[in-house]
Amino acid sequence: MINEKRRKALQKEIEKRGLQGALLVSPENIYYLTGAPFLAGRPDKLLYFDCNCNGSLIVNDLDYEETCAFAEGVEIVKTNRGERSTERLKMIAGKTLGIEENFLSLSLYEILGKDFELKPLEGVVDKMREIKDSDEVERIESSQRATERALNKASGTFKGGMTELEIASEIEYNMRREGAVSYAYDSIVASGARAVYPHGNPTNKKVGEGEGVVIDIGSRVNGYCSDMTRTLFFGKPNKEMEKVYQSVLESQESAIEAARNGITGKDLDGVARESLSKSGYSEYFVHGLGHGVGIAVHEGPTVNSQGKEALVPGNVITIEPGVYIPNIGAVRIEDMLLIDGNGSRNLTKFTKELLVF
Repeated sequence: MINEKRRKALQKEIEKRGLQGALLVSPENIYYLTGAPFLAGRPDKLLYFDCNCNGSLIVNDLDYEETCAFAEGVEIVKTNRGERSTERLKMIAGKTLGIEENFLSLSLYEILGKDFELKPLEGVVDKMREIKDSDEVERIESSQRATERALNKASGTFKGGMTELEIASEIEYNMRREGAVSYAYDSIVASGARAVYPHGNPTNKKVGEGEGVVIDIGSRVNGYCSDMTRTLFFGKPNKEMEKVYQSVLESQESAIEAARNGITGKDLDGVARESLSKSGYSEYFVHGLGHGVGIAVHEGPTVNSQGKEALVPGNVITIEPGVYIPNIGAVRIEDMLLIDGNGSRNLTKFTKELLVF
């Protein structure tokens, strides 16, 4: 059973750190180890493992039945209405407990600190998640196919005069229709001069003639995310934006070609920037080249100027260079890659041809 294999790996980390147990609160990490369903950003479960990696998943009474239907390999403990989940940890008081220091709230830390000696787990489960197995890759690809089908169907409705919100709603409606349980993140749809906001929320702004629209979207299917960006034009773009588009595409393709086992995220980021410097746009590339994707849309490994660790087979990363010229517009193109023994495999199939509607 795959979850047992993951828990055994965690057990080794618990032993190595001299802990008597570990408490996980990250919904993504709990899902990774048990299969328990979650809503992104809502930590509502506690997962305790003892030093033998026997697990207890503490869940509130409202989510108990659904959790029982999906979670595997752990005891599922239901709290009563109004009861704090931490009350169920009393039986292990006085032990040295590993905690997810990047996810634990201050209030929970203070409560636990009364009964436990707390030590950081230092992201051990997050690190495990960076290397995907074949089942995880298949789920990510299923999510990506749903996203691509959704954009393809939605694009059939695109026309001049649409607002950013109308574009976003067409895409999101179709993502649900194509099997997305939820969106991987809030959709980014930003047009014209607003496209220089890398995380621009859609507004009631109408897309002007010849303007580019940066569309950054992702689905969540079978627990795993996809992440894709395309820049579309509503009417023929001017020569400058055509040049920007081609420069960003060349930068992305150079990085995709260089992506392989052994290259660091920093060096891969540098490949994309070097390409943009040749066309004079490197100063307008204002963010990192990419990031890992999996249960969370943003996870390890790091693919930017701070990425000192080498990529390894099983990493799924984004390659998303962008050029953002103030008061004019922007272009970003994003694909997901699987690092393998032969370099990389592009998991994104949606066209990168300059599309005009």
